[in-house]
Amino acid sequence: MRIAFVGTGIMGASMIMNFMKAGHSLTVYNRTKSKADGVVAAGAVWKDSLAECVRGAEAVITIIGFPKDVEEVYFE
Repeated sequence: MRIAFVGTGIMGASMIMNFMKAGHSLTVYNRTKSKADGVVAAGAVWKDSLAECVRGAEAVITIIGFPKDVEEVYFE
């Protein structure tokens, strides 16, 4: 399955790694690119924007911490 994952912090990175171990294809986006370095090194594909990340995905998962952060990611 092609999964788009937004939010590559501690919880998100662990989930991403488990999805990849299960054989899924992951594209990832995070506001701070360096926080995605570990999952990208493990095989996830970095996308420069939320729109690029979700394009063509069969499922979209977001792990974003606080309401302010959710608003920033989705509406700015």
